[in-house]
Amino acid sequence: MKKVSILDLPEDLLDDDQPHRSLQSQTDKSEHAMSKQSQSPIEPTLCTLVTEVANTLEISSQEISHWTKETVVPQEVLKLILRVAQRYQLNPLLGQIDWELNLNGGYEVYIPIDGWIAMIHRESSFKGLTFSQATETDQGIPIWMECSIYRADLIQPITVREYFAELKTEHPIWIQKPRRMLRHKTMQQCARLAFGIRIPELQHFEQAKIKFSHTQKKPKETTTNQKFLLKRKLTSL
Repeated sequence: MKKVSILDLPEDLLDDDQPHRSLQSQTDKSEHAMSKQSQSPIEPTLCTLVTEVANTLEISSQEISHWTKETVVPQEVLKLILRVAQRYQLNPLLGQIDWELNLNGGYEVYIPIDGWIAMIHRESSFKGLTFSQATETDQGIPIWMECSIYRADLIQPITVREYFAELKTEHPIWIQKPRRMLRHKTMQQCARLAFGIRIPELQHFEQAKIKFSHTQKKPKETTTNQKFLLKRKLTSL
């Protein structure tokens, strides 16, 4: 039998599988694009978040929906509040999530002391906590405070000491109620260590901020309005 060299084959036979390979390549690219698109996260709507949070907290979705309509913040902020509520199983209707408008005009969502207390008390190993403070004071304020959290699965309590000089800020709340704020911050840091609670802290707490009422309309950004809102917040504490 005569041996046929590849050099002797007609050109159309050599190229016969080229359309097939080209079509396969296009198919692979199309499938890859579809797979990549299907993996892209879809931003949930406000209604979806309301339903999910209601299921997580085991409360009525109509109640949360009504709350969102009465809360005067941008929709993106509402979504962020609801995402935080779902992640940490906290109820914004009970003040377990809060938000503030900083002087830069941006909103910051954070977990206040009521939210921390709720998270601590739902820990199954939690057996109580105690506070102690320094006898040495600075202008009548203890220079440090300690919080000890007791767990059922540990012999010794988890104890954290925080220093006032390292925590104090120029925020009006710290000026008006420095001991309470020191106690709150000490408890939060102790809970982080005792239960491994990971929550971002308020980033710009050193700035004076204004929190709008959950039901009031947003006023014009004037110095007079800012002073009025700050005064009302401080008197409500």
